[in-house]
Amino acid sequence: MVSTAKRTLDMSLLLGPDDEVPVAGRFSYRSDRPYEVEVAFISRGVTAATWVFARELLLGGVHGEAGEGDVRVWPQTAANGRRRVHIELFSDDSVCELSVRAPELTAWLEQTAAIVPPGEEDRYLELDTHLARLLAGKC
Repeated sequence: MVSTAKRTLDMSLLLGPDDEVPVAGRFSYRSDRPYEVEVAFISRGVTAATWVFARELLLGGVHGEAGEGDVRVWPQTAANGRRRVHIELFSDDSVCELSVRAPELTAWLEQTAAIVPPGEEDRYLELDTHLARLLAGKC
């Protein structure tokens, strides 16, 4: 049986030092894909982009800098004491920086950890099923 954790979080797309646009991030996690999270970025009711990356990046980025390459994550505390987590996404031709409230992201990550504890992902990975699908050309 596949267990899931889904939550839509309010985020900000950072356009400049004093310019941001509200965006919803629909965060999804599945026990049959224990290493990855999927985030669909929604603006004005339309999914603008969907990214899949390692859950480990979010887990690490809540406490310190995490990631190299296409996805970087880090925490930031504002002068007013509010904690946020920044997610920077790189594609071939652009860079996108978003931020989300740290307590909300942490609460969702705790849900994922209740499904598959960090460090135990390999116990939930169904390699035989994935290999059979790959060999059958159904990936």
